Formats: sequence, structure tokens, C-alpha cells
Amino acid sequence: MRISPDIIGQTTVGQTTVGQVTGGIGKVDVVVIVGFCALSLLAGLLLSRRSARHGAEGFFTGNRSLPWWAIGVSNTATYQSGNGAFVMLVLSFGLAGNWLWWASWIIWMPLVALIWAPMWRRMQIVTTAELISLRYGGEPARIARKIYAAVCCCGFSVLLVGYITGFFAKTVAPLLPISETQTLLIFGGITVLYTLFGGLLGVVVTDVLQFIILLVGSTIFLWLAMDQHGGWSAILERVASVRSDALAQTPPTPSIETLTLLILIVQGFFFAGSPTAGEGMTAQRFMAAKSERHAIGGQLFNAFLALTVRTLPLIGLGLVAMSLFWTSELAESVGPAPAGMTTLSDPAYAWAELVKRCTLPAGLVGLLIATEVAAYMSTLSALINWGTSFVVNDLYEASKRGKSKRSEIWISRIATLLLFVAAAAIAILFVEGMIGWFLFINSAMVIFLLPLAWFRFFWWRFNVWGELAAIVLGLPLSIVVWFVLGFKDRPAWQGLGLLLVMSFVVLTVVTLLTPPERKEVLRGFYQRCRPAGLWGPVRDTTSDVAHGEPSTAKLVIDSSLGILSCLGLVLATNALFVKDWTVLIAGLAGCVGFGAWLLTRVFDRPAVAERTACPPQTDGTPVTQKCEI
Repeated sequence: MRISPDIIGQTTVGQTTVGQVTGGIGKVDVVVIVGFCALSLLAGLLLSRRSARHGAEGFFTGNRSLPWWAIGVSNTATYQSGNGAFVMLVLSFGLAGNWLWWASWIIWMPLVALIWAPMWRRMQIVTTAELISLRYGGEPARIARKIYAAVCCCGFSVLLVGYITGFFAKTVAPLLPISETQTLLIFGGITVLYTLFGGLLGVVVTDVLQFIILLVGSTIFLWLAMDQHGGWSAILERVASVRSDALAQTPPTPSIETLTLLILIVQGFFFAGSPTAGEGMTAQRFMAAKSERHAIGGQLFNAFLALTVRTLPLIGLGLVAMSLFWTSELAESVGPAPAGMTTLSDPAYAWAELVKRCTLPAGLVGLLIATEVAAYMSTLSALINWGTSFVVNDLYEASKRGKSKRSEIWISRIATLLLFVAAAAIAILFVEGMIGWFLFINSAMVIFLLPLAWFRFFWWRFNVWGELAAIVLGLPLSIVVWFVLGFKDRPAWQGLGLLLVMSFVVLTVVTLLTPPERKEVLRGFYQRCRPAGLWGPVRDTTSDVAHGEPSTAKLVIDSSLGILSCLGLVLATNALFVKDWTVLIAGLAGCVGFGAWLLTRVFDRPAVAERTACPPQTDGTPVTQKCEI
């Protein structure tokens, strides 16, 4: 990025450096925040009895009763860990910075909807770790399941909760006159409380409530911020005068290299295996869906909400922030802040500092803090519910699980509390440098595991030893490469590309050097899951498994339509902000056209007859709940 010499040479009168300052809020604002927290708590607690009615399985799958719209809104709210993250991203990387996540998301979201969502629902399992017991057999599978559960619960879940907690505390710090620890105890404690008792149903209901508040509050804020800073045309003119490249709609840009974009696109094809994307909390909602069709519809709705609807006001706020603020990173890479620009010591403060720069009516600051709290709570509640589901379903001994459903619930609740305490400690002690953590959490941390999504489901020869290699090596290698070897300070494609290539090589070599799974285990999994792909040797020995699933060719066509529709959607989103009407119209036309074609192909085919029983599990245990299409 470059700014003109005459601007650099101007006086810096009025330029200030902002750190972690505290700001006052009025009594009306406090009432709004307290009211929001009380409403969220009440919504979660009201569902405590219903959530605990069927033991741990009902507690973590919502009694498999979620409709498509609840799945879509809940998953979108779950991804919205903080409004400040989007504002920080646009401020740091410009409008094209959205492609740091869009590049992968426009690919994995439709792929997961059409290919993986129905498989997760039809397997009738509670956690993603339980898949390991279906896919592989013997003692190694039992060990692998427990290790995977422990890694997800104590590794990924704790790191994710620590990251979003640290980010939330930093984002609201300039507005709330309380310490980071107090912030965590107050808002984290409320979230843990309603998650303890409400289970997945409580999480989903509060997600819907919180998403509505988040969207309404952010939209009002954008409207006022635009009006008070000269209108949208004036804002764009100021940005163009100091950071002309920041208004580029697509990469490559000086801060986003072509190779970085390429590795993110490749990563998108495998993100179905990410605990932060296609697996994890997202897959948990597919397992809780009313049927496979609700799982598919929910994820497609989620794609529409997550890629554009939730981001519209936040991208706008990021552009307003670009017209007002400079960062220490920009000072190093571009030059001193232009006259009148405020330098932020950390771009994570941008959202709160923007709130302070606006004149807002009584209570609106409280509403805006509530929107940030809503974003945090929705992600936190989903993460701790997901993380603790592994404790009862996969780590707690099966013999003990069968004795008392009440004990299952209370063990889940205790684990929920302990997980949050561990994550809060991580947030306070270790989470620094938000940009580096943003890329680590969203890409580097999970990239070694991503090939599992394809190997498990599409290649019969893949075995438990390849699974164990990915589980055991994935997170430690990511930490070593990203932080110890310092790849977080290099172009992103280098560290991400290295980890992805290492994963493919290691998993393939380990699998080919070890024996395949037993044929009866593979047949049991195939009957239960009915995946597409390289299953010829197993499919040929299995009878009566056709239930109207789409062919591999149809899935490829449908997935292509989904990706093209999502691409049009995000192109139109950025074009809207810079008034590029040609790209806007073309993007919307592509989104609607390809999207309508996709929906016709997916939902207009004759409904498949409902089956009343699933194939037995590989250990002979019958599944009591009926399977629905």
C-alpha cells in the first residue's frame, strides 16, 4: 500500500495513539446490557427440562428436532464470534481482506451442504468422534475415537474458546470500565450458565435471539456512523485519498498475495474436515436436524446468511474505520499516519473506538455492546456444548453411561464449566497478536486434518492408522510450524501449503504401509453412511443399500452450481460498497440464477421413502431412533 508524499508530509496535529483505554457508559446503557443478558439466560434456562429429557443424546442433539431455518441461523450466529473481527480485518487488509475467509467459504459451504450434511444426519451419531467407531474396527478404533475426542475437547475447543474470549475482551475494553478478567467472568459466566442447563436446544434458541439483536444493532450503528462522518461518498473519498489500494474488491493486493489466495481456495475443498467449519459445531447441528433435507436446507441457508447478510453492516463499519484510523502495522509498512488520522495500538480496538467517535442516543451504546456480547455468547455457547459432548459420548465409559441419564447430564454440565475455566486461562495468558491468531485459528490450526474429510468418506482403503496419524500430529505440528518456526510472520501460503502437503504425504504413506480395515466393518459403515466415491470393492459386496442418493456426477454438478452461486453473492457484496453497479448486477444475477437451478435440482426430486430403522452399528448395537430422509 502507498500514500502520496504530500499527505505524508502534512502535519500530524490531532493525531493520537490509542491503547486499552476505558470509557464510561450511561445508566440506560447498563440497563440495556443487563436486560439482554437476562433475556439470553432466561431463553436458555426455559429449555433445561426438555433438553435433559432423553439423557446425553438428547442434550447434545436437541432430540434431533431442528428445522432448516434454525440450523441456518444458529450456525451463522456460531461463526459470528465478534463484530470487531470483521472491522479489524477490513481496516488491516482493505476491502479485499474479506477474501482471506471468503476464498475458502464459498467452496466448503455448498460442498458441505450437498455432500456431507446428509451423511452426518443419516449416520445417527452424537459426535464426530463417534464416526471413528463406525468407520474403523477393533481396539485401534476405540483408542483413536478417545484420542480424537480428547483433542477436540481439550485442544481445539479450548483454543477456540480462548481465542474468541480474548478477542471479545479486547474489543469491548475501550467501552467497558472493567478488567479483562471481570469481562470474562461476567459475560462468560452467564453464557456457561444457560449452556449448562439448556443443552443444544438452549444454545440454538439463544443463537436465534442473539443473531437478530446483532444484525439490528449493527445496521443501526452503520447508518448513524455513515451519517455522522459525511455520508458514504465522503467516506470512500477519504479512504481513496490515503489508501487507494484498500478499495480493491478482489485480491491480489499488496497485503494479500496470489499464492495466499490460491492456498485458501485449495483449502476450501477440504474444509469439510475442519473442526471450525464442516465438522465440529456445524456437523453437530446436522446430526440434530429433523431430516436429511432439513440438514441440507439449513446449510444452504447458512451459506446465504454467513457469507453476506451478517457481514453487510460490519464491512461497512470497517470502511468507515479505514477513513478514520491508522494502525501500527500500517505505520511500518506504508508510512506515518496522515494528518487527522487516529493511530490504534491494536486494530482489535477499531470497533469500540468507532463507537466512541460517534454521537449516539442514550441506550444505543448499550445496544452495541449487547451486539458484541451476542456475537461472543453465540459462539462460546456452541463451542462449550460441542466440546463437552465428547466427554459423555466418547470419553465417559459406555457401561457407566447406560446406568443413569441424570449422571450423564451432570457430568456434561461439570465438564462445560471446567472447559470454560481452562479456556479463560488461555485467553488471559496467551492470546496476543490478533492477526496472527486469526489466520492460525481459521486455517493453520486445522489444515493438517482437512484431508480426513475426503479420505474417510471417499476412499475405502483409508484405515485407522492414517486417522491416528492425522489426529496425533495435526495440532502439535500446526503450533510448531506457525509459532515455533515463525511462519505466522511469513506470507500465509508458505505455512499453510507446507502443512497441507505434509498431511497428504503422511496420511497416504501411513495408510498404504498398514493393512486395510476388515470387510465387514467397511460394509457396515457403507450401509450406514452410503458415501459416494471410491467404494467399488465394498459396494460390490453389499446389497440393498440404494435409497435414492444422488450419483457422484450429480453431486459434482450440484456442488459447482453452489460454488458459482456463492461466488456471485460475495462479488456483489463488495461491489455494493464501492458502487460498482456492473459487478453488483452480474454477481446478483449469477447468485440467483445458479442458486435457483441448484434448489430445483436438490429439492424437486421425488421424496425418498422414510425408513423406520437404520442398519446396525458395527458392534451390533441397534440404533433406536428411526432414520429420516
